[in-house]
Amino acid sequence: MKKLLLVTLIGTLASSYASASENPSNKYNGFYIGAGVGTTDFHYDKSLTSSIENNHEVDYSNKADGESYKLIAGYQFNRIVALEAQYTTYGDIKNTLEVKGHKFTGKTEHQSFSLAANLGYTFDNGLRPFALVGLGQISVKEPGFKDDGGLIRLGAGLEYQIKQVPGLGIRTAYEADFYTLEADNKDYDMSVGSWYLGATYKF
Repeated sequence: MKKLLLVTLIGTLASSYASASENPSNKYNGFYIGAGVGTTDFHYDKSLTSSIENNHEVDYSNKADGESYKLIAGYQFNRIVALEAQYTTYGDIKNTLEVKGHKFTGKTEHQSFSLAANLGYTFDNGLRPFALVGLGQISVKEPGFKDDGGLIRLGAGLEYQIKQVPGLGIRTAYEADFYTLEADNKDYDMSVGSWYLGATYKF
């Protein structure tokens, strides 16, 4: 699936680059950089903790704590297609395990890098609804544990290019990283995501 996504991504971007090159007056193309800040949410495979939660004397819970921060860089080829790289550091996930009235706490940290196709349409009024699909790498850290692996990035949002300040854009979006955690010789599907508000500047 990841190979298919990558081939499709490369083909789409190559076609878009050719179209942009044929139209040098295209005001919608150019390099851009930006940053964003938002919430953090976390979803985990329930089977990972089912053996614990089936024991009525044991209770497990987790809660996202802290903001997510993003660094953004990309190139927009035309009204429709952009190639976008992001570095995201998510807020900590606080884990709580209660055993016979005694609580044990810990935290999980996520950091990711992704390369995605940003597909949308820039209207003449500056609004641009968009969706992202891409691949990347994620790092998961807990006390005494660290794992790195691949991810699939999916997202959607709305951007607005401010005409009074050429090149400046603001966006709001939800984006999530889907990854597989390997533990005890089993694979567990996990995801971490963020609603965020960001700003970009196109050169």
